[in-house]
Amino acid sequence: MTAETGPGTPIACSLDAGSLADRVDEWRTLVATSVVAVDAEATAVHLALESSDAALVAAVELAQREKQCCPFFDVSIDIGPRRRTLSLRVPDGAEEALATFVALLTP
Repeated sequence: MTAETGPGTPIACSLDAGSLADRVDEWRTLVATSVVAVDAEATAVHLALESSDAALVAAVELAQREKQCCPFFDVSIDIGPRRRTLSLRVPDGAEEALATFVALLTP
């Protein structure tokens, strides 16, 4: 089932079931090893990263792959003086997809 968010942007993931399970494991590993806080809102989730360069690189690489299979995600990295944050946002109407994603972040 897919929903449209706007001109040509379906709310759908292009991964097959096996690849999706692997991706969920990748997100869980990132959260367990490189994320110090998760802040979820209705249309956004913000993952505060550890201050290491390895955490930043791992987050960017995973976020890039996620954007390829789920183009409806708006992905950004904010690098502040004290905090690095990976944010994933969805358009209005995709709140359920984001809630499902957030629920999958922890086992």
